[in-house]
Amino acid sequence: MTKSIFEYAVIGAGLTGSAAAKYISELTSNTVLIGPSEPEDKINHKGIFGSHYDEGRITRVSDCHYGWSYLAKKSIENYSSIKSKSKIEFYDEVGNLSIGTIDYINELTEMSTKIDFEYVTDENFDLYHNYQYLNFPGNSKFILETTKAGHISPRKLVEAQKIIFKANNGTYIDDFAINIKKSNGIFVIKTNTNIEIQVDKILIATGGFTNFTNILTTNLPTKIRGRTIVLGEVNPEHISELKKYPSFIHKPNQNNNNREYTYCLPAITYPNGKTYVKIGGSKHFTHIDTYDEAIDWFKGKTNSMEIDAVTNELNAIYDEKLFTTYHTDTCVTTWTKTLYPIIDEIENNIYVSVGGNGSAAKSSDYIGYISANFFTKNQWDDNLDRNLFTLESNQL
Repeated sequence: MTKSIFEYAVIGAGLTGSAAAKYISELTSNTVLIGPSEPEDKINHKGIFGSHYDEGRITRVSDCHYGWSYLAKKSIENYSSIKSKSKIEFYDEVGNLSIGTIDYINELTEMSTKIDFEYVTDENFDLYHNYQYLNFPGNSKFILETTKAGHISPRKLVEAQKIIFKANNGTYIDDFAINIKKSNGIFVIKTNTNIEIQVDKILIATGGFTNFTNILTTNLPTKIRGRTIVLGEVNPEHISELKKYPSFIHKPNQNNNNREYTYCLPAITYPNGKTYVKIGGSKHFTHIDTYDEAIDWFKGKTNSMEIDAVTNELNAIYDEKLFTTYHTDTCVTTWTKTLYPIIDEIENNIYVSVGGNGSAAKSSDYIGYISANFFTKNQWDDNLDRNLFTLESNQL
């Protein structure tokens, strides 16, 4: 099957790819988005996976890095528009708590002088009176963002972006690319089910699988980490209250070897009807170097050290009586040298937007926007240091 020639193709229909495709489709409907939907049966699935098959990711403006704070703020400001256009509810504004050492909190408050966001601190907010089930080390300092912060469903956000893209008359192909060839100045993209798409220009946003397929002639300088998260199933009598809790990021004193740097989502109801508190992070992760390793990871291979570390943290912060059982899940994160995505033209008319560095879900809409603008118009947002996003700057 051969499609007519498209002007633009986006390969990868995850958080960044779906956002970029949406913005490109606002310029022209002659745009195709290629990427598989979430598999119904992960164990028997024979294709690639995405890391957005989840209901909870933290969203917040505060960050120790200017670029990520800026990307988050610009994305969060557009959440209401995405909801209005797609009719998809994907964002809960329950707030976000950043808690830990005084140095960590000072970095965040310093950033608030550059990227404005509202917060309260341990000096003017009684944390444990408002959130009685939380328990952090006694010397902890914190800021609490009560607005423009909370959590998003990455699964629903991707769905929303696709809906808007298709409403703009963009073409969506529910499949994954296995090969790109060029003939007479035209790219031919072949998919797993033997669909062939002819296109003038390609943007690749394939996340952790970018180097594990045949779509690039040279690997990107990225590192892939397998992460294991723990889901504490909430005792039904506590669901209503714990849904009102903020998301949090905990950076304890690293001299205390018994505590881990973690992030945690409040009670969220998942598609199976059960409600979980999700925790992840820690210093433990698994290097993923091949396609087969990535597939095994998504199908359920886990890191027992990470499971133990984050479970212990969950039970140190929340009372164990709040949970009936514990479950695990996996995803991958894609890391770059500069800790920002590589958004660049890597060969003539082939562009990439890859490398979320564990921070991209909340900011994916604006990452998609700047990727689309650079891809279609060679324009860049001057509020962001272009050098941090180039292929050259990210060479390892």
